[in-house]
Amino acid sequence: MEKVLDLKKTVANLVGEYPEVRQIMADVGFREITSDVALNVMGRIMTIPRGAAVKGVDLNKVIATFEEHGFTVIGDDRQTRQGRLRGFIERLSGGEDLESVRKDFVEEFSHVEAHEIMDAEQTLIKEGMPITEVQRLCDVHSALFHGTPSAPPPGALSHDEIHAQAASVDPHDIDALPEGHPLSILREENTALGALLDAIEAELDSAKRTDVMLEHVLALGDVRMHYIKKEELLMPILYDYGVTGPSQVMWGIDDEMKRELSMITKALKEDSENLPMYEARLRALTQRIREMIFKEEKILFPLSLRYFTEIEWYRMYHDLPDMGVSFGVAIPPWQQAQPWLDQEAARLADGAADGKLQFPTGELSMEQLNAIFKMLPVDITFIDANDTVRFFTNEGQVFTRPMSALGRDVMNCHPPEIIPVVRNLIADFKAKKRTQMIVHRYIRERPIRVHYQALYDAAGDYMGTVEFVTDHAEPLEKFRR
Repeated sequence: MEKVLDLKKTVANLVGEYPEVRQIMADVGFREITSDVALNVMGRIMTIPRGAAVKGVDLNKVIATFEEHGFTVIGDDRQTRQGRLRGFIERLSGGEDLESVRKDFVEEFSHVEAHEIMDAEQTLIKEGMPITEVQRLCDVHSALFHGTPSAPPPGALSHDEIHAQAASVDPHDIDALPEGHPLSILREENTALGALLDAIEAELDSAKRTDVMLEHVLALGDVRMHYIKKEELLMPILYDYGVTGPSQVMWGIDDEMKRELSMITKALKEDSENLPMYEARLRALTQRIREMIFKEEKILFPLSLRYFTEIEWYRMYHDLPDMGVSFGVAIPPWQQAQPWLDQEAARLADGAADGKLQFPTGELSMEQLNAIFKMLPVDITFIDANDTVRFFTNEGQVFTRPMSALGRDVMNCHPPEIIPVVRNLIADFKAKKRTQMIVHRYIRERPIRVHYQALYDAAGDYMGTVEFVTDHAEPLEKFRR
């Protein structure tokens, strides 16, 4: 009997059909598959192509190995799918109407799961396609999963089909999470955000009162902190698991929306007559934010729940209070995380009480040094010679820094459009082409000074980079007290 291996099926299904699949996969690099727990948990949601992408295993080698064992491999339409996606991007770049491209996209990809499209996008990025070009698909493929305010285009999935295809975890895995779990908090923020978008659109459809609209738009500013939470707490960890495509695309779209919101807010504050001029842009922005809510709920959050460990969720919960409250959503106690939080607090307390730090000009205890850092009106971050984040103080919180950033590659702590700048700057520091860079910019209408300084040891070898961030609108009274 012919043995047919369908790459679109999950690993668990394939092992159920052909038990030898398990050993073959172990032999080509998937050692975890020998664990019954891994097979039952990850195997039921992971396909071989997705597993290969996560593990960095050459899929062509995997396919060749199965063929050597007598399998006929089907379902490998990577090149065809990527070529079709590339074609949609080229049509958009050529100026074709967005809705026309959406319609054709839905017809071609109506039976493709969300993660497959994300995998294809990630491959295009790895092949060198600029992220800004791949981002053009972000507003297109969202039409695959839900309709716009008007009637859904032909072939669009129903609500039930959406959840059947896009949700890659059991329903209770997200819906039954306790209220203190980070995903529960982020989802509650999305609910509050959706209600605010309803209020904005209702006002645009009725009285169009500028004072009311400005109040709503200012409240919408909390979306920045919501996006920072997912960008700082979710996306970098997904990077660690090799899932970069969705995060890269979403982060770029987030930045575009934040810039547009800033422009609209500034215009309404400066001139109350500006509302009619910006009405169309405001409607477009609210729609894009709704699209992003959907992508978070149906793509980003399930992906995170699939990959993150319990300790990673505990660390995220630890960092959430420092990230601020969005849309009035409080951070309730999460009893499951408390033992770990207590353990971490005890560990830090032990470290603070352990002896003195000796300096050429004196000595300080850890407690004294931490107290001094808290007085400084500056955020400090240190990246070591291997480009790893090793230390930060975050008193000004101009750029929020979660504890999970420690030990992470600095490139994974920045939005995609900034990564080339960071990479080139550090390369220049290492080559001693320059030793510092100072940038003045406005963030949330506040003047910010960012100073990047290279560090070298006595022999002149590169030790790392220090970033100093100062809010120039903040008075120095705190420092003088």
